Amino acid sequence: MKQFKIFGITMMLVLGMGFVSCSGDDEEIVEEKVDTGIPDDSLASPNPDIDESTTSIPNIQYSVESINNIPVVRIDLTGVQNQETLEWMKLYGTGSVQQNIWVEVDEKPKGITVYNNSDNEENKAIKADLVFLVDNSGSMSEEANTIARDIISWSEKLATSGLDIRFGCVGYDGEITGAINITTVDVLSNYLNRYSGTSRTTGFDGDDANSLASASSSYLCSTSQRECGAAALRFADEQFTFRSGANRIYVNFTDEPNQPNYIERFSVENFKDQQNWNTVQGTVHTVYSDTYTSFTERTLYNEYPWKLSEYTGGTIIYTSSSFSGVSLESLPVTGAMENSYILKFGNIDGLLDGETHNVKITIQSLDKKVKAEREFNVVFGSK
Repeated sequence: MKQFKIFGITMMLVLGMGFVSCSGDDEEIVEEKVDTGIPDDSLASPNPDIDESTTSIPNIQYSVESINNIPVVRIDLTGVQNQETLEWMKLYGTGSVQQNIWVEVDEKPKGITVYNNSDNEENKAIKADLVFLVDNSGSMSEEANTIARDIISWSEKLATSGLDIRFGCVGYDGEITGAINITTVDVLSNYLNRYSGTSRTTGFDGDDANSLASASSSYLCSTSQRECGAAALRFADEQFTFRSGANRIYVNFTDEPNQPNYIERFSVENFKDQQNWNTVQGTVHTVYSDTYTSFTERTLYNEYPWKLSEYTGGTIIYTSSSFSGVSLESLPVTGAMENSYILKFGNIDGLLDGETHNVKITIQSLDKKVKAEREFNVVFGSK
């Protein structure tokens, strides 16, 4: 990372010397290059063509921040995994001989700098709000205590890992049966330890318990315990108080199909379109604790719950019905958070128009074994 910064700044200074006799406008551009530490767009190459993806790119968080009074875009991205080796990628941006990530905005290449969270750079830690969506129907009784125990243990370790992280929880079957808003690990632990079995995630707690309980009636899919994780996801998204700028990360624990009872906005297919689930609304990771995954899919009735992960760039893990032999610490989402990235690019005055812009992110390893691409609809804001 240090080599990259030195290279980037050296290139900027050399370019700057070449512009000394040019107009004031050119001198102002040179100043932006030096002051932000971000490579100029003129140094950026187009995104490489990707024929097929071998990994996934998660949903992103984005914001506009100021570096020495110059506006730049910051994109927060959780880890990208090499599916062949299961290692987490380290990303390199514009100007690096190891460049493996590219960004285009409205088909124009952007010069980007990349901070890898694994480098433990000061003030670059990921900010995350992690919400557990827990199926607490009767079929989950075998694994309920194990899941709750592991959630508590895992959350405690994440809270002391250097991540800026908070937690929330939603219990569900055919309706929202319990919840606690974004809070600390200690409060989450107390909530899960009130009862045992599937009752651990029933009941509403916290200062806003009454309002959460009242709102839950709008997320009813069925009174016959037909599980609907997508309804729990909508509930958390619309009722929880997420921190500004935090990556929203969900982990959905279930052993049944998603069963929306013909309610379209609770269908997994509804999350495929960014008009219905914007990138900043978060990424869903799935833990499916059943050996039976080949049930007949029927849209709006019996749906594959792991499609919530496929559509939002999350990861999927299949476990036994007893949840034995699985530690949440080994879940891909742990590595995704610990190996996250911050991307930054400048020259954005023309993007601060309140309009929607297309952001295309392409990742390709030097050996081309790891490759992925996603496009996001982004409104950067107004001046």
